[in-house]
Amino acid sequence: MGDTVEICTWPDHQNVFYEITSSALVFFVKASRNAVIGLSKKPNPITCDYWIVISNHPHSYIKKGTEPRTKVHTPDILSAEEYRKFWIAWNGGFIRLGHGEDSTPIIICANKVPGLNYITFDVRTRRARNSVHWKFELPPMPSKPKLKTLMGGDPQWFLADHQLPDGAIIGGYEKEALYIIRAPHRGSFTPGKFVPSLGLGFIPWGGEANEKSEFEVLCGYNCIWVPSRVDKIPVGAVVGGFSEDDGREKLYVGRAAHEGHLIPGKVQPSHRVCYIPYNNKEIAKSSYEILIVPNSNTCYANKFFVYNIELESASESESDESDNDTNDESDNYSDNDIVYNEEDVE
Repeated sequence: MGDTVEICTWPDHQNVFYEITSSALVFFVKASRNAVIGLSKKPNPITCDYWIVISNHPHSYIKKGTEPRTKVHTPDILSAEEYRKFWIAWNGGFIRLGHGEDSTPIIICANKVPGLNYITFDVRTRRARNSVHWKFELPPMPSKPKLKTLMGGDPQWFLADHQLPDGAIIGGYEKEALYIIRAPHRGSFTPGKFVPSLGLGFIPWGGEANEKSEFEVLCGYNCIWVPSRVDKIPVGAVVGGFSEDDGREKLYVGRAAHEGHLIPGKVQPSHRVCYIPYNNKEIAKSSYEILIVPNSNTCYANKFFVYNIELESASESESDESDNDTNDESDNYSDNDIVYNEEDVE
């Protein structure tokens, strides 16, 4: 609900303009001769873009500047003894004045001024001035929403039963949306993709796309994809599992473009690639995207945080299916591209 206002214009009129957040207003008037309303794009103490005059003697009208009035005969439309109800609306390229409960306007005038946001109440005509009592309710002013820091929603793994858990993260597409999963395989815990139409998951391992019917699904919303290459693991990278090696190397959630698709898989830093499962094969990609939780500044996932690395196009990246990229590429990165762990700069 807005604010209810009661005023009396003349002799104490002060040219008060009210900002209107809607394009209509219902009001009540008690007057003996006439009542005047001004509509304006901006507050102006001298004049308004449109004047709406409600009068007993003998016409009510709407006018803009010196243009001809749009008028109608309205004897006894006002009363000095009781409040009479009116409404005005200024949308759809017209200004309309209505009376009482009737939804059919008594006057319609073309509106040539967009953005009429202010209204004022007056009593002035060329012939007479009289006291006018008004009652109206101003539409509420929209409050500016307060932005709150996003809390919670960090990625979490949940067991999948017969359907995807709520909040499952879409990780890519391959003729349909793909989701991010992980599953145990030969001593490893490996990230991969879930294909809804098949009801199966696939993880890249040992050169093959290994089918999985039991797996965990990654859920949440406080995460973003960032581009990376080879073994450059950004701050806040989402850990998806571990390798089968005795050292249990961390594997991260990644995805890469391949043959027009975008397929989630695993980033294995020691191999300097992201592996994706596709067409029964494990495909290696040296350029990929990696999933991170933003603003994770407490520690580094690995030794580097790489900025502004552009992914190769799908056509370029298709050539590195078996590319393990074992050559040292450190010369391709400037000092400005790398943020070192505190332990590395002591």
